[in-house]
Amino acid sequence: MDAITKIRETGLTTAEIAVGIGCTTHAIRLYERGRRFPDNERFRAIIKFAGERGIELAAADFISEAA
Repeated sequence: MDAITKIRETGLTTAEIAVGIGCTTHAIRLYERGRRFPDNERFRAIIKFAGERGIELAAADFISEAA
């Protein structure tokens, strides 16, 4: 999932991203690999967390190429 990749490119670790959006590091890795899609609450948290860092996300950033 490019959304997580874009957030990671700001220098944050997996653990920092997980804390920021309120989930586990395992969930972050699953989102990145396209093996899981965030639930509605987490989806909104990702958008908010990215926005707080000046990252603009598009719908395409949530589409997995592995799907």
